[in-house]
Amino acid sequence: MIYDIVIGIAISLIIISLVLVCAILIQKKRHDRHIKNVDKARTYLIKRYLDKEAIPLNVSKRFFFNALIDVDEQIHLEPDIREAIVRDFENVHFMRKMKRQINSKIAFKRKIALYYVSKLRTKDAYQRLMKRFSVEKNEAVKLRIIYNMRYGMNETYLMQIMESFVGASNMYQRRLATVLGSNIKRIYDIFPKYAKDDRSEIRHALIRMSSFFADSFMTAYMLEHMNNLLNQTYLDQEQQDTLETILKNLLKFTPEFLNHKDYIVHQNPLLRKYAIKAYEYKTTKEAIDELMASFDVSELDDVRIETLSQMVFKEQQLFDDLLNKFPRYNLYQKQRTAVIFNERLEYIILKLYYTKPERLREIISILLDQMVIESLIDFINHNKNEKLERFLLAIMKNHAGLNEEMTRQFRIYLDPEILATMGLDKLVPERKTRDKPPIEKTKIRWIFKWVAFTIILLPLIYMILHINTIWTTDINDTLKGYVIGVNEYMVVYFGVINIIYTVLLLLSFVGSRRQVALANTRKKTLLFSEKLLPGISIIAPAYNESLSIIESVTSLLNLKYPDYEVVVVNDGSKDNTLQILIDHFELERKHAPVNLSLNTKNIRAIYLTKTIPNLLVVDKENGGKADALNVGINVSKKSFVCGIDADSILEGDALLKLASAMLDDTNTYVALGGNIYPANGFKFDKGKAEYRGIPEENVCRFQSIEYLRAFTSGRIGWSMMNSLMIISGAFGLFKKDLLIETGGYLTSSSKLKKDTVGEDMELVVRLTRQALERKDKYKVKYVYNAYCYTELPSDMKTLLKQRNRWQRGLIDILSYHRKIGFNPKYKQIGLIGYPYFFIFEFLGPFFETQGYIMLALGLIFGWLTPTVILAIFTVSILFGVVISLSSLFMSEKEIKMMSTSELMVMLGYAIMENFGYRQLISVHRMFSTFSAIRETGQWGAQKRKGFNT
Repeated sequence: MIYDIVIGIAISLIIISLVLVCAILIQKKRHDRHIKNVDKARTYLIKRYLDKEAIPLNVSKRFFFNALIDVDEQIHLEPDIREAIVRDFENVHFMRKMKRQINSKIAFKRKIALYYVSKLRTKDAYQRLMKRFSVEKNEAVKLRIIYNMRYGMNETYLMQIMESFVGASNMYQRRLATVLGSNIKRIYDIFPKYAKDDRSEIRHALIRMSSFFADSFMTAYMLEHMNNLLNQTYLDQEQQDTLETILKNLLKFTPEFLNHKDYIVHQNPLLRKYAIKAYEYKTTKEAIDELMASFDVSELDDVRIETLSQMVFKEQQLFDDLLNKFPRYNLYQKQRTAVIFNERLEYIILKLYYTKPERLREIISILLDQMVIESLIDFINHNKNEKLERFLLAIMKNHAGLNEEMTRQFRIYLDPEILATMGLDKLVPERKTRDKPPIEKTKIRWIFKWVAFTIILLPLIYMILHINTIWTTDINDTLKGYVIGVNEYMVVYFGVINIIYTVLLLLSFVGSRRQVALANTRKKTLLFSEKLLPGISIIAPAYNESLSIIESVTSLLNLKYPDYEVVVVNDGSKDNTLQILIDHFELERKHAPVNLSLNTKNIRAIYLTKTIPNLLVVDKENGGKADALNVGINVSKKSFVCGIDADSILEGDALLKLASAMLDDTNTYVALGGNIYPANGFKFDKGKAEYRGIPEENVCRFQSIEYLRAFTSGRIGWSMMNSLMIISGAFGLFKKDLLIETGGYLTSSSKLKKDTVGEDMELVVRLTRQALERKDKYKVKYVYNAYCYTELPSDMKTLLKQRNRWQRGLIDILSYHRKIGFNPKYKQIGLIGYPYFFIFEFLGPFFETQGYIMLALGLIFGWLTPTVILAIFTVSILFGVVISLSSLFMSEKEIKMMSTSELMVMLGYAIMENFGYRQLISVHRMFSTFSAIRETGQWGAQKRKGFNT
């Protein structure tokens, strides 16, 4: 009976595998047909509606309508042509289904339906949308309706939409204000009707929307509320935020209302701050004098310096006037003003050397006193005037004698010939050995306890089940029984884990379909609306990445995203990674203030380039990847940070797809992660994938299958269950203020005083834990269609070294956050996510290794029955084949990555990796667990070949 059941399951899995192979091949053909059908749909559109030819439609009506939407996004169709198309298609079966689906009980279906119905742009379509809006409870769906109402707004609808601000969440209010504000011309007439409305939600909405335009009405409205707030003796956080929004809007459109000398000394610090900023638009000598007189040795002096810089760099005459008045200022004013002069030091040196050398000497001395030396070093290195050189070196030598750090900087960055004239020799930057973290005895005891438990668990189970006979049975029979028993236990173990994989796989099928469908409804005309998506700082830590750094950084600079910067952090590389960056991007070393929100290893230098304003390169002491990311957070300027490996390349729209996924609901996202896809076999040109192929090395092909399984059939499912515990460090997006609040990435330099090599997973767990402990609504999401390409280890030694690091990181995090494990307080993450990683990823390799040993003994001595052998083969091999093939199918659901011949090769590897490779990796993970006891916290180098170009 049991044998028949096992046979039935095995045959079923074989049939499923064959069906999946067919499905993969059919999907490949579907991708090829899709390209042809796009051409057919566009040809039909042109000939049928522009040339008025009677030709048949050779694609489905839904496919044609999608093609119409894409054309409509790219070019403007004449109204009569569009109306003719809509008349022909608004009552087809597909569109009638969408009209009914607007009222579906499933929010996802409503979002898709309202998107298609809105594209009709008919009076009936907009009435249907607003009828749904009036009863809709899901704020994300309501926002979707409003996104798609841009062409159908009228006063009645707007009044209804404005009322939806009342009682809504803050996220809903912000996004709605952004959408309405970016379409201000269509809705302007509605504002006066709400001018006297005293409801706070309406007032905040109008103020937020005022950031998109200015006129006498809105200016008066903002000034009235600004004065009301300033007259109050105490402002809570919400009122402070409102005041700052008003001041930002006034600064943007009507700075003349703020740049008043009484305001820059006002008791309210926010007003002082924006009044100072407003002086940028008042470029007069009197304005300079007023700003200089307002210095008060506070944090606002940084704003004063920034504003003065903008003013004097716009008007050369103002710069010269500031330079002439320099001797009149007190020492503090001179110190702050000298920083402005540093930006144009070459001009000042050449201007003052022949006319006012003592003033030049004073300015240079003040800069040296403040260790602002980068521009001076650069000038000296390029100067050809020997007399001027002697003048400057004399000043520098005097200061260097009093400051060891300055001397060190000179020895590192000055040309050797110049150093020789100062009596100094060249110094190669010291490569400090990272401090070895202290031994964590608690973690070691925790690991030993659970490893010991895992090792004795199977013998203990056998003894309990055979307690009545074990003492009377011959030792050989006992050993035989134990071998058979362990194999039977492993059938149960693999059966349980395969049930989990199956559930994840089914959820992934649903999740991937939904993600792709929703992504297709977010068109770029919407996503590039002003302020809809947050500004993002991309942080790329680099350690010995000379082979791939240029391709990687170039790909980041070519991304399609409305507001972002790239921060490359060289983590004390031993190769020439930094010099390659300097040479290729023509970087210049600059003095830039850094916000030390997170404790890190020392920064050596900051490099900028005039030609690429959104690129910044930081050179720092080696401290590990997590420390490099923390440095990037400190120097970043945007509200979100995106951590990416410097050896990875993003698809052009990857960041756009990742960030726009936040528009699907109104939760606070603590983290989002993209799809990591193997790049071995790819060819890149200026950071863009020109050719997608499969790796040449066998070990890379096996890894490719592993990656597809982990990301496509794993993380989507975990994300669907709100149990996702890991965002890959190769491509992760985080909210900056939450990162800083929780202490940033885990390092021995941070306030948490601990190193880990699993910084990506640890941070997600810590952010999730913090949100749950504070009872905040939060979301961690994996975005399946946002692609990041990464280079895989191309030899077994490097691969095993990488997996050793991964396993050490996993165990370290499970130990560090063991409080959440099996704890209902932490909801899905404590009851689903943590138990899975603890049982199957930490302890699992020990169970599996014991099982492999007992399987080998059973086969050698012939103790196993055909039923047990077939059962083990079914649950450990056939199930693995099905999961791998399913992952391969899902990986090309949206984009074609391989040719048909390459796909057939990878189908073979999807089957073969279950015979040896997976078992080897599992056994190696067991040995890596013992490495965790000797944890060093080292990031480590990976042997790389570099990307093909």
